Amino acid sequence: MKFGHHQSFYLRVNWLSKAMKMRNEDPQFFFDEFSFERIGLGRNMVKSLRYWAVATSVMEEAKNEERKSYHQLTEFGRLVFDNDRFIRLPLTAAVLHCLLASNREQATSWYWFFNEHSHHSSTNEEMLAALSEWVGQHHNREVSVNTLKRDLDCLKLMYTVQAGSEDDPEEIVASPLSGLKLLYDIREQFVKRNPEPNLIDLDALYFNLLYYCGKYEVNSLTLEEIQVKPMLWGKLFHLSSNQILEYLELLHADTLYPVKFVRTNQIYSLNIDVENAYVFLQNAYARKAAY
Repeated sequence: MKFGHHQSFYLRVNWLSKAMKMRNEDPQFFFDEFSFERIGLGRNMVKSLRYWAVATSVMEEAKNEERKSYHQLTEFGRLVFDNDRFIRLPLTAAVLHCLLASNREQATSWYWFFNEHSHHSSTNEEMLAALSEWVGQHHNREVSVNTLKRDLDCLKLMYTVQAGSEDDPEEIVASPLSGLKLLYDIREQFVKRNPEPNLIDLDALYFNLLYYCGKYEVNSLTLEEIQVKPMLWGKLFHLSSNQILEYLELLHADTLYPVKFVRTNQIYSLNIDVENAYVFLQNAYARKAAY
């Protein structure tokens, strides 16, 4: 589990593009003492970016033949770099969120907030107390309250800071995840927000199902499971049962998604013809490019 590795900087819109570009020029870029001068960010910002690149599953660290550390793009990272490196598509933002909020080891506070914290609304103090209690039960090391508070402050900014009309594109401070509108921008509270109709890309929701099915080796999910289980729609996107039902019906009605939505003895189930989630995502990008 990791806490506080973001250096108190939330992920900015253009950061992942910068990170992938520099990594492609030099796989050991993030291990260069003077990398901050090359990328044009502050030293601590570069440390933060290195963390976010891994936490969002865009990059992973590896060792070369000389046992030196370097970064490589993941399968997801290669798709983003080739198709939407500036995170302009709602599809990319939603998949980024899915992978980040499902990453219990790298983005622990994010995982907890979206999957384990069941309250719709909490004060900042209540959130901090609840996270501290959960960490105490699930982590074998003590984590300072200040570190956890920085995590929560960073999380709130990541999902609420949006671009202004006068912002310089090079200095933009918006987060690529704020457009999902999963949190209300309230200073003294954390209030989860139900996304507006059609705001969440249907391809992203289907990617989430494929990712989950691949991870847990299942090919069928009930409506209740999709609503209440960690790493699925109800938790990650705060979708209600009725919203989930509407999206499932859309999937069932579209031949792009090989699923069967059935009702048996008052139980709604979705049977899924499981494929590799990233192959599906590549095809989804190709379809959008053709529009």
